[in-house]
Amino acid sequence: MIHPDWVPGIFSFLRSKPGGLEQESHQDYQEKDLARVRKVYPHCVPGSMIFALEPNTNLRVYTGCFEAKVDSKARIVDVPVGFCVLFRGDLIHNGMPFTSTNHRLHCYLSYEGVRWTPDVVQNVLPEHGECEHCGVKMIKGSLFRLHCFYCDKNPKGPENRLKRKSENKTGEFECPVCKKVFERQGTLRVHKLRKHSAQT
Repeated sequence: MIHPDWVPGIFSFLRSKPGGLEQESHQDYQEKDLARVRKVYPHCVPGSMIFALEPNTNLRVYTGCFEAKVDSKARIVDVPVGFCVLFRGDLIHNGMPFTSTNHRLHCYLSYEGVRWTPDVVQNVLPEHGECEHCGVKMIKGSLFRLHCFYCDKNPKGPENRLKRKSENKTGEFECPVCKKVFERQGTLRVHKLRKHSAQT
């Protein structure tokens, strides 16, 4: 559906030579640009359009993927000559390789009064992981590890929560390897993991 506030912005004339590689999966707008749009137009995203000038103009889209690429959701869209495909600017997609030279137009559809950087795509999507216990998908990092550690469906989740509660005790906790003293039991645990994990 075309958003009534979309304004055609930059038009790019694209030419792909035969034998090239498939594009890296990307979004057409950087996260900072998407955030700028959301400030002015809550619950809205800019769009993109590919207009086919020649046959065999294909685009791989990842249906419903706006944060992480899921390969099982990949669909190849064939855009007939003289037609266009409109899509959300945060949809993960990529251009396909061509067997002959291909010409097409790419148009960025933004909002009046919102500044952004054209032709700088966000192609380094954060790595995502899936919790082995409940299947939730999150950006990999400390929050993901914490979720997996404490997950309600993790058989050791309740035990892990109790263990962490007890590690918040204060006092004097001495490292058995280097004899360094720590105020918190949890700090000692982290110290042992970082400094002495290979030794124990």
